[in-house]
Amino acid sequence: MNYTSVPQIFEVIDETRARLYRQFEGLSDEQATARSSPSAWTPAQVVEHLALIEGRLLQMMTMMLTKAESAGAGSKGAPVEIESFSLDEFIERARDQRYEAPEAVRPSDNVSLADALTKLKRSREELHNLRPRIEATDLSTVTYPHPAFGPLNFYRWLAFIGIHEERHLRQTKAALSS
Repeated sequence: MNYTSVPQIFEVIDETRARLYRQFEGLSDEQATARSSPSAWTPAQVVEHLALIEGRLLQMMTMMLTKAESAGAGSKGAPVEIESFSLDEFIERARDQRYEAPEAVRPSDNVSLADALTKLKRSREELHNLRPRIEATDLSTVTYPHPAFGPLNFYRWLAFIGIHEERHLRQTKAALSS
């Protein structure tokens, strides 16, 4: 997929989030705490992990945004245009890889699915609150390293949110259907 604008990135990540809500919101307590294997995360833990990730990304992206604004990267009037990009190479490279989540974003065993979903909804609201600033600032040269993919600019990080959720959606869907 080629991303061509900030509104399009938000549309894609919000559509992925809507599918995530549909998949997780109707789960019973038994389903929410089921494991496909002894080392696998439960659906509740997956949602908690996603909430932790988005919370951390919000902090990082706010820092990146503030840095760009301080450097004068804001536009006067019209939304900033972004250069078209794709994350397909990262998706393909990660397809068969197993990644170990850093300690700070590993889920616990004591957060309910409902609480994790609430945190996830709050973090998305916070991200949407940043959207006017994102659309008014050139963030193409502000980068931060991803542990597996190297330096990503702000727009790639924003699109990464949906890619990461999509990966966990597929994993959990497979586990719930087995």
